[in-house]
Amino acid sequence: MSTYVRDYGATLFLSLRWDDPRLSFIGIEPIDLRSGSNLLDKIWTPDLYFTNVKEAKIHEVTVTNKHVRIHPDGHVLYDMRVSLVLICHLYLQRFPMDKQTCGIELESFGYTTRDIQLDWDANFSAIIAPEVVMPEFTVGLPVTSKGMRRYPLGYYAQLQCQFSLHRELIFYVMEHYVPSFLLVILSWVSFWLSVDATPARASLGITTVLTLTTLSSTARTSLAKVSYTKAIDIWMLVCSLFVFAALLEFAVASYLHKATDTCDAHKARRRQSLNVDRRTPPHEHELLELTSKSGLQHRNHETRIYMEDSFYDEPPSLRNKGYKLISRRIDRYSLFHDGYRDPDYRLRLRNFTLYP
Repeated sequence: MSTYVRDYGATLFLSLRWDDPRLSFIGIEPIDLRSGSNLLDKIWTPDLYFTNVKEAKIHEVTVTNKHVRIHPDGHVLYDMRVSLVLICHLYLQRFPMDKQTCGIELESFGYTTRDIQLDWDANFSAIIAPEVVMPEFTVGLPVTSKGMRRYPLGYYAQLQCQFSLHRELIFYVMEHYVPSFLLVILSWVSFWLSVDATPARASLGITTVLTLTTLSSTARTSLAKVSYTKAIDIWMLVCSLFVFAALLEFAVASYLHKATDTCDAHKARRRQSLNVDRRTPPHEHELLELTSKSGLQHRNHETRIYMEDSFYDEPPSLRNKGYKLISRRIDRYSLFHDGYRDPDYRLRLRNFTLYP
């Protein structure tokens, strides 16, 4: 069975029976005409042909596979072995969970129903050998029927034999469904990665998208090009949407994360610019930022000063003693420029603590 070109091959033994009074003779035993006999081509045979055949041949190895047996009453048995390539119309809407029906059709080419009648043998109509196994399908029992078909020259008898083919799903589960499902689960791993891990999340999302696209293309390679949607196409489309959504989530999360960081940094700079007194000299402002982060500590561990980001005038009770002590300790560090030792410049603190 070829799903791409919609045909299947079969080798069958075709057995025909008919009565020809002209061949009756006096005797008891039938006469057998085997391959190589010159009388085979001189006996009338029905002009049957297969209506849905693409290619056909009679086996000729090692001899032509034909056999004729003539009974004394004129009953003729004609056997032959032929190989056929037959057309089978496939409907792939439910692929790979589909069920197909194929068959063989026989008609007489030149004799109408007034000249010849075709019928199946009641005891031996159509049999599929038990050892016939198809790797992709399970073959059902054959069903025979007969009918007539109208042509411009009249009505012609027709014989039909149909059998069902159930596609085995396990191959497609292991080759397409399970890998695509695992790819979708793999794309969700990016949800547990940090937003800052941009290379890891980007490479994971792009890899899963490309792999799923390749897997979907492979699933359609061996199929006929049809205009309708198949079941496996819907499955691959849903998997692709999940993987693409995971990649899109990474892009949105990364954008929002960067936007939030930018907004927070802008607010921090604005808050800092509003809290710092504009009268503070530039060099003193830089020192205050440094001391707000690390603090000042006396080398002899006599005094430690901790300051916060916001600065205000010191309480009145500490203006004399506290300022002088702080100014003296800071001068020993030589961090302030000499010009800033002037008492008119005060070190504005919101909170400070003196530790002896």
